[in-house]
Parts: sequence; structure tokens; C-alpha cells
Amino acid sequence: MDRFAKLLLQSGQTSISNYLLKNYTKIGMNSDELIMYLQIKRNIDMGNYLPDIEIIINATGFSKNKAYEILHELIQKKIMRIKTLKNKNGHSFDVYDFELMYDKLSQLSDVSDDINHKDKVAENTNKENNMTATERKNVFKQIESEFGRPLSPMELEEISAWIDKDKYDTKLISLALREAVLNQVYSLKYIDRILINWNKSNIRTPADVENMRNKRESHNKSRNNKSNNNDDFKIPIIKLDK
Repeated sequence: MDRFAKLLLQSGQTSISNYLLKNYTKIGMNSDELIMYLQIKRNIDMGNYLPDIEIIINATGFSKNKAYEILHELIQKKIMRIKTLKNKNGHSFDVYDFELMYDKLSQLSDVSDDINHKDKVAENTNKENNMTATERKNVFKQIESEFGRPLSPMELEEISAWIDKDKYDTKLISLALREAVLNQVYSLKYIDRILINWNKSNIRTPADVENMRNKRESHNKSRNNKSNNNDDFKIPIIKLDK
């Protein structure tokens, strides 16, 4: 028993707000996502700000695919994000950040005395989440399918930034993925460059991409026709007898 007590003390403690335990479902979290949060917070409290997926798997019993899926959902629901910080030496490091989760909880607190207002906020939040939820999931699934592996948390964060920060159309991301696959380049950086180039060329919708491709095909046909016409009008070589 003494050994067990010593082990408990050495392991430390992780505190969690009772307000979160009471209201986590109201901000869109499910039980698996709460467990994921607790395991990440446990590691953060121990100084491990971006725990490896294997550590989480061993602690939760989730499969690797399940763990990645939960991380994806937390990012998609704007409950968690990956943030880059700098230490005293100026070196950058990444951390799991749950500031967005506390923002959602604070909104519940602000309207706790107004039931109708609370229902309206919850309804608007659900509408916002449901509006792009299916489209977002499809994008993640398409990229995972083409890459042939689960996406890492950093990759999930990057793709989410395309949608939330850069405001790229999810269909446009799918088309950029198709361009990358056709060129046999399975890299988010390559897809990002395609999206940036399209944006600079004012290509913002699938229709714009289709117009660009049509112009490219028309240009290529025109060049091929010119080349063929030049072949048809070869200058004959006349031998002059001396």
C-alpha cells in the first residue's frame, strides 16, 4: 500500500473544472473527446505540450485511427487547435491549445440566466457546425484516402486553416488534391502551393478552375494545330543539275 501511495504522489494530479464536466456536451463535445482532452491536459501538466499519438493510444485504448478521428473532430468543432509558441531561447515549439473550448464555455456562462438566449446561441452554434461539417469531413477523408494513411494532428490543423483562415472552398481543395494526385505528388505543401497560385490568379471557385482548364486545353490545341500546319507546308528540296 505504501508503494502504491508513493506511486500516486509521484504521478501528480490533473485538475479539471467542474463547470466543464457539467457543460461539455453543451459546447458540442462527446465523452470520447472529453477523455482525449483529459489525456492531453495530463501530458501538458507534466510538461509534454504535444504528446505523441502512441502515448494517447496507450492511455485511452483508442485505436490509432480512432484517436486521429477524435483529434480531427476537436479541431473541426473549434474546441482545440495547435499553436506555435517560442521559449526563452527563441526556439519555436507546438502545443495543443484549448483556448477555443474555454471561449465556448464562457459564452454559456454569459447567458446562464437567460434560457431563451442560451437556446438561440446553441442553435446558431449547431447551424454553424453543421453547415460545413459534412464538406469538411469529405475533404479530410479524400486526402487520407489519396495519401493512404491517417493525417497527423499538424496536417489536420493545416487543412482546417485552409477552410477557416484562408476561406478556401472545400470543393476547391478537393480539386487541388486532384491536381496533386495527377502529378503524383502526395504532399500538403504541394496542394498549398496550388491553392496559393490559384488565389493569386483569382481562381476562387470550381467554375474558375474549369474555365482555366478549358483555356489551357484550347491553348494546347491551338499550338498543336499550328505545329501540324507547319508540317503540311514543308518547303520542297529541289536539286539543281549542274
